[in-house]
Amino acid sequence: MRIIGSLLALACLMASLASGAAERRFVVLHTNDWQSRLLGYGPNSEYSPNSLNDDLTVGGVARLATLLHERRAALGEVPLLTLDAGDFSMGTLFHTVAREEGGELRLLGALGYDATTLGNHEFDFRPAGLAQMIAAAERAGDAPNVPILASNIRFSARSADDDALEALQRAGRIQPYRIVEKGGLRFGLFGLMGRDAVEVSPLMAPVTFADPLATARDMVRLLREQERVDVVILLSHMGVSAQPDGSWRGEDVELVEQVPGIDLVIGAHSHSLLREPLRVNDTTLVQVGSEIQYLGELHMTLDAQGRARVAEYRLHAIDDRTPGDPAISQRVAALQQAVSERVLAAHGYAFDQPLARVERTLTRAYDDPVLGNLVTDALRRGAGSDIAFTGNGTLRDELYRGREGVQSVADLFRVAPLGIGEFDDQPGYPLMRVYFTPREIRQILEVLLLAYQMRDSDSYYPRVSGVKFTYNPWRMPFDRVSRIWLGDAERGYRELDPDAPGLISLGATTYVGSFTWLIPELTYGLFEVVPKDAEGRPLAQIRDAVLDRDPDTPGIQEYKEWQAFLDHVAALPARDARGLALLTDQGAAAEQRMLRVASLAPSELFRHAGGLQWTATLLCALLLWLAGWLTWRLWRRVRAG
Repeated sequence: MRIIGSLLALACLMASLASGAAERRFVVLHTNDWQSRLLGYGPNSEYSPNSLNDDLTVGGVARLATLLHERRAALGEVPLLTLDAGDFSMGTLFHTVAREEGGELRLLGALGYDATTLGNHEFDFRPAGLAQMIAAAERAGDAPNVPILASNIRFSARSADDDALEALQRAGRIQPYRIVEKGGLRFGLFGLMGRDAVEVSPLMAPVTFADPLATARDMVRLLREQERVDVVILLSHMGVSAQPDGSWRGEDVELVEQVPGIDLVIGAHSHSLLREPLRVNDTTLVQVGSEIQYLGELHMTLDAQGRARVAEYRLHAIDDRTPGDPAISQRVAALQQAVSERVLAAHGYAFDQPLARVERTLTRAYDDPVLGNLVTDALRRGAGSDIAFTGNGTLRDELYRGREGVQSVADLFRVAPLGIGEFDDQPGYPLMRVYFTPREIRQILEVLLLAYQMRDSDSYYPRVSGVKFTYNPWRMPFDRVSRIWLGDAERGYRELDPDAPGLISLGATTYVGSFTWLIPELTYGLFEVVPKDAEGRPLAQIRDAVLDRDPDTPGIQEYKEWQAFLDHVAALPARDARGLALLTDQGAAAEQRMLRVASLAPSELFRHAGGLQWTATLLCALLLWLAGWLTWRLWRRVRAG
């Protein structure tokens, strides 16, 4: 029996060794959603990559470069890929020179990335702008060209607006897939843009993206059957989101549930920080938040049957414990100089110029009104309008206090960085001014309010200036706004009669304000809101409403949202000891301008009520009467029986 036991043990050992011998190992280092965040989270003036343990700033591409070098050296000869899942541009001052400098793509190349894919923000300067970014990076010639994978991108045969980008695809700078061979392993990489990412990128037209599911099936079949790869990796700009029960759903999960054969998904778009890989069927999904706060390090094994499994996963925080790579810091400094010279100097600003100080971090939380009030006050001042509005989602960053609270031009720009001109093709959404009757103003507020409540998202939370209003959630949708006041905390407010004559001017960015043209469609004709000029004449299109800062100069001189914000902050009267604008969170700056008044009191249920509220009330009264009448009839029958 001992001999038999020994033989069995030896057989098990031999089988284990054979299995281990057949098992192959590889590593993937990954990031996503850089969004031009090259200097990290926190006041830029406090970012110190050349020294350790002396700032609170998180992130920074120079620190990422050092970490990548360290991890590659530590991993030795193991097959290793470095991958990114898109949205490498747009969000900070660096993106304002992306078309001329191609800085983000050059940095991806300098850091040794094996591939990236396209995110929705790569199209914020339209397809022609993306083509200029790619061409500029290649023209600079100071870093390898990082391969760009876009498997489901499609170009228009009728429009020339995407011809430059299509030419880059034909030249091989944008590829449907890529084969990478390392350490005897054959990796098949492809990239997809998801449905939600397409929906939030209106400027990508005439470029379109084919169905991700169908494209994924085609790519897996091609990579497995024709290219005979060992590992299939998807760079996905789709995303996942946490559910109330702790599970994860989203386009990435839905795709791999329906498309077998993908070993690994490097995710993006949703900015989700997955501290552990998700496992869906035989596919592993990872994502590391956004904006270079983390580097993911995924160790996987391939068994004898070619099945990929997670062996180990690490999230490396990128912070002041890691020194910045000096060469990458020099590249970033050169880009800062280009921004100051090409973009800011003409407006009297510089990249690192201190402009303001905060006493605490000003957040985008819906119940923290200070930052939203600042931005909408800037819009109202810049547009010269009676009121202004935006959505909370257009506030793209917070103002971080750090150690000292000093905010530079670069820090403030990040709050309102997005967009491109209607006329001048320059960075930033231009301001517009249109006019509405008091009743139309109320209807606009109703739509803003309902959009926020239906979406149940802080991104749609209305931010307003020059106006304050109450709403009653017990009233009918589209008829909940009960009182409106015009004015501000400094000059006082006056209540607005919705039936009063006259016009009220409204300021906004073209991105947000364009929705007022859609209100009749969005409300199925319930509201007939018509944008007008100062004389009450209807405006046919958004371009007709763009503000012209200098009518005496030929053409339209656009006033950008970011410029209006910087100018507003620079002109604030409150100053600290250094003469910087003091962004206080006290007094008028902290006023709540959208007030919830939940009440069943008749005075609140019917103040300025429209047909919806009265009709609903009459129907409820009729139903109550009918229920009472039926109850009475039933009671009489019971008594008679």
